[in-house]
Amino acid sequence: MRVPPLALGTGAGLLVLALLAPATGTALGELAAARTARSQLALAAAQPERRTPLAAAGVALGAPDAAAGRAAMMARLQRLAKAGGVLVEETSGMEAPQGLVVLRVRVSGAEKAVFALADAFEREQPLMRFRRWSIEPVAGGVRLAAEAVAVQ
Repeated sequence: MRVPPLALGTGAGLLVLALLAPATGTALGELAAARTARSQLALAAAQPERRTPLAAAGVALGAPDAAAGRAAMMARLQRLAKAGGVLVEETSGMEAPQGLVVLRVRVSGAEKAVFALADAFEREQPLMRFRRWSIEPVAGGVRLAAEAVAVQ
């Protein structure tokens, strides 16, 4: 008896299917796991970002927004300048990353008074630091040009 070619082809196809079934099942399982992981990552990305504090609790300004933070920085600068006899030439706000407040400052006066102002500005609480600064001589003293930074 002769086996028809169609039966041979069907039998060979079923044999190949039986041999590939474990590999196919594994690949489909890995695909399902990858899809589940992707959906979990998408869900986590859609949730609001957790805010981690940039500084310890006692050293931040505690200002509700950047404008209030700049106002607090200007108030400190004006108070220290008035006490030390230093002229505040310029104060202006600058763009800053979220959670920080940046104020451009330019003051001039006697060298000792300007250095004392800068020292007191950085030592008082809440924490404020000069990120970039330069000192240049002017008639009758020095001029401090700086960018002051504080945590909102």
